[in-house]
Amino acid sequence: MEGTMQNPAMTVGNSAEQKERPMLELKFENLTAEGFIIKKLVQTPKGLITIDMTHKDAALFSNLSLNITNAGFSEHYVPSTGNIGLKNVKLLAHLVRTDSSVLPQFNLSFNNGGQVEMEPKSEGELLQTKALLEQLLSIKQQ
Repeated sequence: MEGTMQNPAMTVGNSAEQKERPMLELKFENLTAEGFIIKKLVQTPKGLITIDMTHKDAALFSNLSLNITNAGFSEHYVPSTGNIGLKNVKLLAHLVRTDSSVLPQFNLSFNNGGQVEMEPKSEGELLQTKALLEQLLSIKQQ
């Protein structure tokens, strides 16, 4: 994933489990994501269902905003365009907004079962993630 990211900010939002939960807001002017997958777990009367949304090519977003309670990535790099590049990114997002998106070869599937892959982090842990992202953004500006 690479693009032009603004400085992250702490905010408060609602999740399915908790109202007024501390969240980290990530904003991108533009973002390209390779291997982009969205997973949504839904509890139904007949049990848990996982909704998987995948794309064959790069997904493109304009003015993307995410409110998250967990983030992980394996490494960072300086991209050829934009100010941040991250590899093997996983986000626990509760609110996603974008002005426009290009999702080529979009595939939607429903699967029985599933399991939670990420748990929300505490406000202190989110502040550490915020500080790390700010540090990575400052490296590009130097």
